Amino acid sequence: MPCLIATLGIGNNPASAQPAAPTQAPAIGLDAALPSIEISQPIRAWVDPRGDAGIDKVARAAPGMFTMTPSTAFHDIDSTRALWVHLRLENASHTGGDWIVTIPLPQVDRVSAYQRSSSGAWLQHSAGDRVAVTDWPVIGLYPKFSVRIDARSTRDLYLQVRNFKGLVLPIRIDNAQSHAQWRDLEYSVLGLVIGALLMLSAWCAGQYAQRRNRVEGWFTVYGLLIAVVIATLSGLLAQFLWPQSPIWSDSAHEVLTLLGVGATLLLVRYVCALSTSHPLFDKLLLAGAWLAVTVTPLYWVLERTLTSLVQSCVIGIVPSLGLVGIAIAWRRNNPAAPWLALSFAPQALVLMLGSLQSLRVLPGTEPGHYVLIGVMALTVPVLLHAVNLRLRERREVKTRADHLPSQDALTGLLTDELFGKQLQDVVVRASEHKEPAAVVLVEVVNYERIKQVYGDATAEQCLLRAVVKLHRVLRDVDPAGRIGNARFGLIIEGITSRQALSERMVKLIASGLIPLPGLTPEVTLHFHVAAVLLSEKIPDATSVISELATLLGTMSSRTRRPIRFLEPEPTRPTPLSPASTFGQDRTGAFPIV
Repeated sequence: MPCLIATLGIGNNPASAQPAAPTQAPAIGLDAALPSIEISQPIRAWVDPRGDAGIDKVARAAPGMFTMTPSTAFHDIDSTRALWVHLRLENASHTGGDWIVTIPLPQVDRVSAYQRSSSGAWLQHSAGDRVAVTDWPVIGLYPKFSVRIDARSTRDLYLQVRNFKGLVLPIRIDNAQSHAQWRDLEYSVLGLVIGALLMLSAWCAGQYAQRRNRVEGWFTVYGLLIAVVIATLSGLLAQFLWPQSPIWSDSAHEVLTLLGVGATLLLVRYVCALSTSHPLFDKLLLAGAWLAVTVTPLYWVLERTLTSLVQSCVIGIVPSLGLVGIAIAWRRNNPAAPWLALSFAPQALVLMLGSLQSLRVLPGTEPGHYVLIGVMALTVPVLLHAVNLRLRERREVKTRADHLPSQDALTGLLTDELFGKQLQDVVVRASEHKEPAAVVLVEVVNYERIKQVYGDATAEQCLLRAVVKLHRVLRDVDPAGRIGNARFGLIIEGITSRQALSERMVKLIASGLIPLPGLTPEVTLHFHVAAVLLSEKIPDATSVISELATLLGTMSSRTRRPIRFLEPEPTRPTPLSPASTFGQDRTGAFPIV
């Protein structure tokens, strides 16, 4: 679509607003060949110091009051002073048509457009935050006015702009077709963004329902809040949710923006996790977040100019605290810190830049509302990933803490006591339900030599490598425990034959003969295995480990049979009962019938 995108935002560049000498308003040429234009040429503007001038007075005195001003100039107005803009629109085509004059500022208080009717009387139409959307001449996201221009004719249009603070006035003019295309594009993009945020919130709600984690519950609320903030900044909620409430429509921009900033900082504080290393700064982050939330009621208490000043100060300070917190977390090697920087830094910089320019500390134009919408939409999914990293880290720490009494400190395997309980359970199941299983005792026979030659550190590293090799021949459900310095007990369920178990143990022994990487000279692990099949023999759970250890003790360190099995119990015939009718006196053959 041949369209020049309007500069969306306000600024404060006083130098660019120096008035030029009075002159006749140049005509702005409109042509079907250029269906959409953004006014970039100087415009005729005048600031009414008292804000009480009527259209008749302005139109009569226009040549003397209006001056040529750059279209990007900052207009210093407030609740009293009003801005007047004179546009002379010329239709250069051979056919008449309707053109839409757009002021793409959803947060502007009121824009009134004056044009003459066919009878010569002035027609006034108003739109803006202080006007109910249902009363707008062209309902949309921001003020729009329809202008009918006949072929080869010129029409004068006067715009009166009222706002509680100074602004830059972007103006875009589209024909009806271009306006419809641009409107559909805006609604589609905003719908995709808000829909994606709602889906993320729904996913977080599902996670909260499953895990009952408060952080995921609060992130659900946060995702919904940011979706509402984006819909408010774009003007969607004013159009569809409260079109007849200009008071709330006007206040929602400031109130919801502060709530979004405070909620974002609370999540940043949670992910940074500075309460232990930097407790004072952690409390400062918490205070800054709640400051942004608690100043929101001031909008309905204080005068608007003072409220805007407070809001600009808060929005300038609070994001800077978040940036400092992220920098501290990054220095502490927090794995979520890079993701925090990606999610929060763009939003913080845009907010701080807009705040400083609103306070007239920095020159230039404030970032437009679409820039803020873009960085806020980026914040939510990336911040969700950072929160998930933090939650995963906390779950891992909690899991390790819960398993600390039940796991060996070096290898992470079950302790001797807990492995004994697992062994007793599997023996009972094999005895009562005939469930096949095997109990295996594995020993690293050259552990003591490695310890003597290479030291304790290398020996411990070899034990860890041995555990890794054990896990390769086990399933996740097979218990394993550390029994002694270099001995490991295994319970392998579902084993019905010695051949199946021997194949696994051969893989283990062969993997141990591969030199361990990173050790010079080369070190190998020599495994010996003693096992018993519960389908062959039901041992005593309290003595089976000692029996297997005795079997291991009978093996030479250089044996060619490193896998041994406990022999099954011999089957003996049951003796006849003394009360049997076939006694010693009845040894004859049965009679032949």
